[in-house]
Amino acid sequence: MAAEIVGTAGRPVRRRALVVGSGMAGCAAGWWLEREGWEVVLVDKEVEPYPSSYLLQLDAQAVRVLRLMGGQEILDEVTFAAPAMSVRWGTRKVRQFKVDGDGEWRLTRRSVFLSRLFAHLPAAVRTRMGVGLEALEHRSDDVLARFSDGTTESFDMVVGADGLHSTVRRLTLASEARSVYLNGLTHVWINADTPLPDGRAVIAFREGTLSMIYPFLDTDQTSVMTLLPVPTSVRPDRSMLVEQACDIVERLGPDMRTVAVAARKSEDTKLTRFSQVRLPRWYTRRVVLLGDAAHCIDPVSGMGAHASLPGAKALAEALRDTDDITVAFARYEAEVRPFATTAQSITARAVEFSTGVQGSSRAATLAGGVGDLLTAIPATLTRRNSRRRAVRRA
Repeated sequence: MAAEIVGTAGRPVRRRALVVGSGMAGCAAGWWLEREGWEVVLVDKEVEPYPSSYLLQLDAQAVRVLRLMGGQEILDEVTFAAPAMSVRWGTRKVRQFKVDGDGEWRLTRRSVFLSRLFAHLPAAVRTRMGVGLEALEHRSDDVLARFSDGTTESFDMVVGADGLHSTVRRLTLASEARSVYLNGLTHVWINADTPLPDGRAVIAFREGTLSMIYPFLDTDQTSVMTLLPVPTSVRPDRSMLVEQACDIVERLGPDMRTVAVAARKSEDTKLTRFSQVRLPRWYTRRVVLLGDAAHCIDPVSGMGAHASLPGAKALAEALRDTDDITVAFARYEAEVRPFATTAQSITARAVEFSTGVQGSSRAATLAGGVGDLLTAIPATLTRRNSRRRAVRRA
């Protein structure tokens, strides 16, 4: 879609895009759309939206897109190489194998990284922090947005990049109850004030739980995440779940005892539900969803950055290539959905296999995961062939 239209006086007028949410997907959308010539307004209901100091993972594809955005300085200053890993399992005796680190993958503190990404937005992007979206009215040629401060503005397009609990999704496509998948698992997040022995991350499948233990390589801290079963109808008991997670970590081996001791003393803890956004469609009329708002995979996957950064680029490029906004939205979704759907299914099956939380046999869960991989292969090949044909046509 051309980012300019001819106004009533015969002069070009830039098309206007509202981006809701200032997280990774929202900042990336603001950057790419402004680069394509859109007038961008970015709003977030929070004045300071980045309080969490937990870890984010950037895979090679997310790193590549960030470099295309001119973000090499961000990579150099606030990310670090993904560490080597120890994968542990076993019923009575802890067994393990070790995996080397991948220099193309990066880890970063969520709060620091998102603050830097926000600061990286072009000066032309108008930001309104502490202003929430309250209503959207579809009109023949635009969308009228009403905000929490009582103001209204019209836009040619609205991008909902406002995360798992998306207001845009609730206003236009589906309620949270109808769009969010829960499986009865709760993440227990703990930042422990102790370094991880030898700096090697630990992924453990034991005692009907999944634990992921990573070093903060910029400080002497360790990030602990354990998935524990808690029925969705039950209010989680934080202190009890933190203690249970620490007990599990301690039993992973002698090298984990100092981590467990520090984790028990930590006051930096939180609980979140395992959640995935599952929708039959990510857009309607002049509104489109991006990132977690469209297809939250769950933090345990480590794939949120892959879905957000390349997704924003795909959306901007789809809008550039056609004047039909509906066609552009459909092309963006066709590009991103195969990865998101496969990542969601494999992630859910992996955690449900390791915890047995859904009650189905592990053989059936494993077979379903293999089926997901086989389904993903033709879609991946089709997308690659389409890109090659587009390059040849160009």
